[in-house]
Amino acid sequence: MTRRHKVSVVTPVFNGARYLAEAIESVLSQTYPHWEYVIVDNCSTDRTLALARHYAARDSRIRVVCTSPHLPIMQHWNRALGLIAPDTVYTKELHADDLLMPDCLAAMVDIMDHHPKVALVSSLILYGSTIQHLGAPPTAPVLDGHEVIRRTLLGKWYLFGSPSSFMVRTAAARRLGYRFYDERLRHSDVDACYRLLEHNDFGFIHKVLSATRTHPGSITSNFTVSFSTIALEHFCFLMHYGPRYFDEETFQREYRIARRHYRRQFARRFVGGGGKRYLRFHRRHLAQFGYELGANDALAGALSEIALSLIDARHAARSIRKLKTLTVDHLRGRVPRQAGRTGDPDMMSTHGSHELPSFSTNAAGHDTSPLER
Repeated sequence: MTRRHKVSVVTPVFNGARYLAEAIESVLSQTYPHWEYVIVDNCSTDRTLALARHYAARDSRIRVVCTSPHLPIMQHWNRALGLIAPDTVYTKELHADDLLMPDCLAAMVDIMDHHPKVALVSSLILYGSTIQHLGAPPTAPVLDGHEVIRRTLLGKWYLFGSPSSFMVRTAAARRLGYRFYDERLRHSDVDACYRLLEHNDFGFIHKVLSATRTHPGSITSNFTVSFSTIALEHFCFLMHYGPRYFDEETFQREYRIARRHYRRQFARRFVGGGGKRYLRFHRRHLAQFGYELGANDALAGALSEIALSLIDARHAARSIRKLKTLTVDHLRGRVPRQAGRTGDPDMMSTHGSHELPSFSTNAAGHDTSPLER
């Protein structure tokens, strides 16, 4: 008889009462019964804790942990992962405003059970009203980890999704250290996936197994857009991981492309009202990867944006619309502030932890990072 491996589902939450019940119900509806569900509250001030305890009283597999003090988001995610059962084999994170389809755990456990080298598995995602990850290769359920890293760095694939859409092999995650998420990074889940795949394979299921909400209060809708963090960290990840997975010629070509794209994004947002906070955030972030942001970057980005707009009318129209939106948002005060200053205290701390090693990869491709494994 096949052993039924235990899955830990974990929800780190802060003021998530609006959607939490639906998330919990989606776990209760799983066809795979061998799970524990750990809901870790980050000093919520709404009905989150009462709602979680209500469900825990109904099902002994649900465990509620009330933590203190309140932590920035990435630190809280790490704290939550540290509270799962020691004997769990697979870990599935679920954010309070997301949902799992009924066969999510069963399908992902099946892939992991049959492929011991797979440490990370994801699937198609219902993101708002659209299905994402349709570009995934249709033939094989298991992909070489290094190939997934390469294609993701090239921008050809993005199969990871968010933490709500992937499952990890717990032992592999624990080998990364007691901080699964690097607390200095905005998209530390992407970095965690890269680190997992350095020595493991990737599983992918061609079926929608999770749903991610899009709403005005979501992290992606606010800080990520206002501070151009996707373009910023894609450039940073290419600098850090690129030299390991590309030959020198390929790395230099992709480095130039990623830098040009990043500079355009930076210049557009800076002109659109990003201001000193935007500039400080980008300078501090890039410095962790050994890159010094200067006036030349802004100038090169602006010239590149102008040149592209002159030869591509559709790009010009899109840029003007984005610039108008960003400027209006800035004037109306919609741009969120950084954590640790005057903004939402649950936003990621951009300072992170001083105990973590620094990144340093120069443009020539020489990786000096102490994170090398």
